[in-house]
Amino acid sequence: MTNSYRSRAGLAATAGLAIPVITTAAYMTFLGGPDERGPAVYFTERMDDIITVWLTETVGFAIGIIAALGLAAQAGAERASWNAIALGSLGGLLSTAIGIAAFPGFATNGEQFLPLFMAVLNLSFFFFFLGKAATALGVLGLGIELVRRGGGIGKVVGLLAVLAGLVGGAINIVAMGSGLDLVMPAGLTGVIATVVGAVAAFLITRQAPQGAE
Repeated sequence: MTNSYRSRAGLAATAGLAIPVITTAAYMTFLGGPDERGPAVYFTERMDDIITVWLTETVGFAIGIIAALGLAAQAGAERASWNAIALGSLGGLLSTAIGIAAFPGFATNGEQFLPLFMAVLNLSFFFFFLGKAATALGVLGLGIELVRRGGGIGKVVGLLAVLAGLVGGAINIVAMGSGLDLVMPAGLTGVIATVVGAVAAFLITRQAPQGAE
């Protein structure tokens, strides 16, 4: 993998991590929070905006998968980290895909579909937590590699990535078995890990991979 290709793939990976963070912030700011009148009203009144945000997020996850797999192919010591980030992006993509395809139909077709809606909601969040956990662990790996390579801003970002990856990974792994009880802490720590991971991805792909075949 040439340095120019690696840099371009690194930019794509950074975008793949950053886009879902931006869409999450937009969703929580303008569309987030349960409606006291129920999911039917929520999706009926905000359907177009919700789908637009989720589609954008899905594109971001797809970019993340492709870029991370490309980097993993010849990344040497970073290979496991990029594979974890690719898995995390896949988990996020499955979560948003379920939301786009299934939430509106189950939520807006009467109370008899509410149990199915809740089951699908829990499935979507399982993939959400899986995605955040895998991404956080990938960020942890990138952080370790940045710390190992030297000082300066890279080492500072690496230390932050290690901390954010540990916390985000642990909480989201627990959340996978807890249903919706840990949505806020899992989502917040996952987003923080992803933000730090985007910076780590940008920095580390400006350096040649170590241990590459």
